Amino acid sequence: MIELKQVTKQYRQTTVLSSITLSIDEPGIYCLLGRNGAGKTTLLKSIAGYQNITKGVIKIDGRTISTSALDTGVSYIENFAKHFNLPVHRLLQAASQVNPDFDHDFALKMMERFELDGKKKFRQLSLGMKTMVSTIICLASSRKVILLDEPVLGFDAIMRVEFYELLKESVQKHPRIIIVSTHIIEEIARTIQKLIIIDKGSIRFFDTLESIHPMSLQDFFIQTVGHKGGAAK
Repeated sequence: MIELKQVTKQYRQTTVLSSITLSIDEPGIYCLLGRNGAGKTTLLKSIAGYQNITKGVIKIDGRTISTSALDTGVSYIENFAKHFNLPVHRLLQAASQVNPDFDHDFALKMMERFELDGKKKFRQLSLGMKTMVSTIICLASSRKVILLDEPVLGFDAIMRVEFYELLKESVQKHPRIIIVSTHIIEEIARTIQKLIIIDKGSIRFFDTLESIHPMSLQDFFIQTVGHKGGAAK
């Protein structure tokens, strides 16, 4: 369970998160939507314990989360490990060594499924392949909470379809909370259980997609954040 109470994050005079209260208590895939600068990445980093908040409390399974927490129970990526100079198979080995619950068999199956060359050094991969390797490591961690910030960056259309199938299979094998931040709105609609919309540091919507029917996800998002200029991506 993820619980946020009156969470505020300020950078000097700028408020990035404003008194956010949110509870997520059911396993599933949740989509976090927001315009650029809305606070998506700051929110995910705060939940992961990558940065301290200014006010409020964040708890996961009753444990308070902060940068001083030794183990938050969260696996988080934002296109991580861009500069790793290790072969991919060594990255998997390293992940297994630091996390005894790492599902190495699942990671290897996903590597084979996406035709990833384990002998290739991480830095030699394309952006899409780097993101996929990062995501596989994240999902194989068997953590109770998975946070993915723009995980389909660099993916072509086929890879995105495969990626969303991977998410669903992962939740079926390891029931847990997965929060995905993305700008590609309609594609993820077939995958998620609930939608979170953040705008100007505040949660504007948190509910199921059924509750917005018959509007499309993209139209509802545009209406909710009050964007007048054109379709969001």
